[in-house]
Amino acid sequence: MCDTVNIETKILELLSRNPEGIPQSNLAKALGISKAYISIILRELEKQSLIYRVRIGNTYIVKPVIPKHCLGYNKELKVFRIGIVWSSEYLFLGYFAKNLREKEDIELKVHVYPSAVQAVLALIKGEVDASLSPMVTQIYGYLLSRSFYIAGGGASGGGYIYEFPESKTDIIISSEISTMDLCRYLALKQKYIGDVSTRYFSSAQEATLLARKRLARYAVVWHPLNTEMELIGGRKMFGCLDLEEMKYCCTFAISRSLSYEVIETMSKIYRESIEMFKRDRERYVEWYSTVVGIDTALLKKAVNEYVYEPQLDSKYFVKIVDILGFEIPHKIQLYRAIHL
Repeated sequence: MCDTVNIETKILELLSRNPEGIPQSNLAKALGISKAYISIILRELEKQSLIYRVRIGNTYIVKPVIPKHCLGYNKELKVFRIGIVWSSEYLFLGYFAKNLREKEDIELKVHVYPSAVQAVLALIKGEVDASLSPMVTQIYGYLLSRSFYIAGGGASGGGYIYEFPESKTDIIISSEISTMDLCRYLALKQKYIGDVSTRYFSSAQEATLLARKRLARYAVVWHPLNTEMELIGGRKMFGCLDLEEMKYCCTFAISRSLSYEVIETMSKIYRESIEMFKRDRERYVEWYSTVVGIDTALLKKAVNEYVYEPQLDSKYFVKIVDILGFEIPHKIQLYRAIHL
């Protein structure tokens, strides 16, 4: 699986340097693989609308579908745009911004979205270059677009299920296609909570409103939204991390329109930044508060809410795909989402 993904990445990188096209036989020689195997790989890239082939006599010329203004992007990259979900989770971004500026002379621009779906859609649409968002959302986004790699790990923890005993309904509320949604699904499946209907909210404000009006028996939320739930009478039942199948909340997804070198560089700096953050978690709390709009006092309480793993665990990725139960298309197609 990983060999195929790496070959695909190398093909796209070679084409980004040669937008006029490369003979298919030359690609096979350059990568040291057979003509039959390169043909299989290229057919898959064609299905993903990443390349196309032009036949000239007995030769196929392979060309990239990526627009020319995106090619060689690494040479012109002055600002790196990252989309995140409104959360206390990404306190390490201050180190990421510092390292990008000092090592690559690149400024970090952070876009904050109210939901996981919106953060991943922004990546698919090219509004950002990378996204810190739930792995679950990224899996569905990749399935629809094939436009990014999941290239780095992230944090676990921070999510909780609350009960409102005085609720007027038997409804559990959660954000859609997200880590909270996975937590909701597992809690219901494993009978941690009774059989209830599900209602999705699209923002933290909507979740708070539903809870205040007692329109939810249970709420699956993340930090700092959980503090709101407690203020309005929510009783914490357990943390999502208590469920064995939960590991990451959000992971690092990066656009495939960037060159192989940029993807490698950004992924490396991302992992290094998390390691630096783990040694001093409060250094950029005020910076992050300004960027995301979460009170500094709340963020200081969140510095130990999460456990951070910079490296992506491919075995866990496969486990989540199995839990989600993909059959159409076959789940093996999703394994290409990983960049290791």
